Amino acid sequence: MGKIKLYKSPSCTRCPIAKFILNRVLVTMGLDYASLVEERDTENDSEAMAELLMLNCNNTPVIKLGNVLIKEKEALVERIVRNGIESWIASGKPD
Repeated sequence: MGKIKLYKSPSCTRCPIAKFILNRVLVTMGLDYASLVEERDTENDSEAMAELLMLNCNNTPVIKLGNVLIKEKEALVERIVRNGIESWIASGKPD
């Protein structure tokens, strides 16, 4: 079973909002944030930054659900995050 990856940065003002929305969506779906989400700090972890760049993303936040990416401003839209999680679950929670 895969995990949701949240690429974030301590200097990003949108990242705490994306984390809040992701957590809220998971909780309302009866799912546990801590067991499903792997947070990746792109400022303090060069491997996380390399992963982000390999995904053709330069800015945070980015939510990775299997092969689906929810980038930047889209990660702040609850409906988009919810739809992404629902699709991810329906596809068997791939890595």
